[in-house]
Amino acid sequence: MGNFSSQRRVLDVFKNIPVNPVLPDLFDDTPNELRTTSELDEWWDRPYALLQPDGTYTVRALNGGAWDHSTYLGTADSYEVACELAATAQAEWVKLRSQPTFMYSSSAPYILIRMPQRPDQEPTEVARFDTIEELNDHQTSTGKNSN
Repeated sequence: MGNFSSQRRVLDVFKNIPVNPVLPDLFDDTPNELRTTSELDEWWDRPYALLQPDGTYTVRALNGGAWDHSTYLGTADSYEVACELAATAQAEWVKLRSQPTFMYSSSAPYILIRMPQRPDQEPTEVARFDTIEELNDHQTSTGKNSN
């Protein structure tokens, strides 16, 4: 039941995505780390739609799925479906992006990090292990596989 509630909140956030917004110059040709803070504040993780000549909506978001342009989230036949697509696809991406990742090392310490959620942020350390066995035990206990 909590899952439905959180899904409803996500859908509510994106129930009115912008259509054909005026985007910054070179929006889809700028490395994310070169974007200004104000551009990131305005566009990061905020899906939008582009109305196509055939009446469909292409849904995109600047969310780190690509290093230098917005991410294609999908195509919808109506504005309502585009909003739902924006909510669900963006939520799935944010969930994936926020998962801890093993920072490769051939020797201790073995570190799990959460990658930056925006280009102007740093990774955060989630856990540190003195042996590979401790890391594997942690991954097994959380249902993650370190391979």
